[in-house]
Amino acid sequence: MSKYHATLSRRDFMKAVGLAGAGVGIAGAVAPSFKDLDELAAAGTKEVHPWWVKEREANNPTSEIDWNLFKQLDKKTTGMPTASAENAAFRKTRDEKFDLEGLTQKIPGRDVRCAALADMVTGLQTAAPWDGPTGITPPQERGASRWEGSAEDNLTMLRAAFHLAGAQMTGALELNDKTLQIFDKDAVVFENIDQGTQDAKKVYHIPNKAKYLVAYSVQQNYVQSLYQLREDEAYPGKLAMPMPLGRPAIHRAYGDGRYTEWQAMRFIKNLGYGAYKAGVTTNVALGIFSGLGEQGRATYMMTPRAGLMTRITNYIITDLPVAATNPIDFGGTKFCETCMRCAEKCPSDALGKQTEPTWEAGPGNRPGYRGWRVDWLKCIEVGAPSRCGVCHTLCPFNHPSEGMIHPIVRSVAGNTSVFNQFFADMDRVFAYGEPKSHEELEAWWTRDLNKWKGDVTHGTGKFNW
Repeated sequence: MSKYHATLSRRDFMKAVGLAGAGVGIAGAVAPSFKDLDELAAAGTKEVHPWWVKEREANNPTSEIDWNLFKQLDKKTTGMPTASAENAAFRKTRDEKFDLEGLTQKIPGRDVRCAALADMVTGLQTAAPWDGPTGITPPQERGASRWEGSAEDNLTMLRAAFHLAGAQMTGALELNDKTLQIFDKDAVVFENIDQGTQDAKKVYHIPNKAKYLVAYSVQQNYVQSLYQLREDEAYPGKLAMPMPLGRPAIHRAYGDGRYTEWQAMRFIKNLGYGAYKAGVTTNVALGIFSGLGEQGRATYMMTPRAGLMTRITNYIITDLPVAATNPIDFGGTKFCETCMRCAEKCPSDALGKQTEPTWEAGPGNRPGYRGWRVDWLKCIEVGAPSRCGVCHTLCPFNHPSEGMIHPIVRSVAGNTSVFNQFFADMDRVFAYGEPKSHEELEAWWTRDLNKWKGDVTHGTGKFNW
């Protein structure tokens, strides 16, 4: 039997969703040849990015940069705003009432076992030391030579190792006058030394031979994230504070991120090279500049396969030569212009519904680029980020690639913006990102573990969500 078994051809699909005529011509002109939609959906899954993703020039992401204004982050003047004392007291009372109500009234998604589940994966791993784990004897001290490979081969090696450790994607930057602007002001000094040190003023001193930065992403569990969503009469037409049943998606990803960090730094040090993590607060920029994703409306990094499900973009500064990876364009930032799924459900209206990115920064936002901004004061006063999970969960690019329709939508959006509004409207029609019913929340506890695709058990494989 032929392996090409889909009953719907690409052209029939295009006609069915209104992509006939010019739309088919646009999509067909840029797409490789596929025998049917099964082959198309599976295409590119072994690559870092799918086939429709376009590579841009170095230091030129889809969020336009003004290098006269994009400077090292001064945390004294561009720090995150804080909520007023009055608002902080209100939120504390509100949150305690919310939690107690769920526990005492045994509300599905908020009962004692859900709270226990949220706490189960919290605080399981500490961060690795800034200069990497100790107790490692490099090969040079064991009578062997350190690992030597080309920059391209080294990148491939790190991608393989880091993926095993829990990183979804890995990219790299060469540290130069432009990429060093991503760093915090007065946080790091590169100088002619052999080992990194930290002085009394908490300034990090790193060997100037460490001129490469490896960036990698750790993904959050999308299926479990959906169990956060809930409605609240206090926010009509919006979504509100998350269900505890969905919080393990966030807590587990932070734990996984630190677990990955230890392994990644150990790997590089065992190759015979230095591994440092210091000096970058706005690490989302590292993922965007190294080509892991684009900036989405929610300001977080948005990726072609996982949408806004990247929980952490981490980094390692090293002297291991690694080939730099360029920014990408998969149509994500452009898609955000018309989608607005996250903005319409944001309980604080912090995202706004502007139809184009802006140069205006505002409190807590870094100046110097034309991109999406959050009104952080509005966001914080509702209780985010610890008490909200709306924006990153609602992104249409989160949807599993295993569904035939989703890779098709992404590939078309990556090549033309003509149908973006249609795709966003279909996301609403099919009711993705809707709160679970009480029955669905209760059913989580008796789900079929042999078929459930929302859990990640280390060593047993990986699903494409």
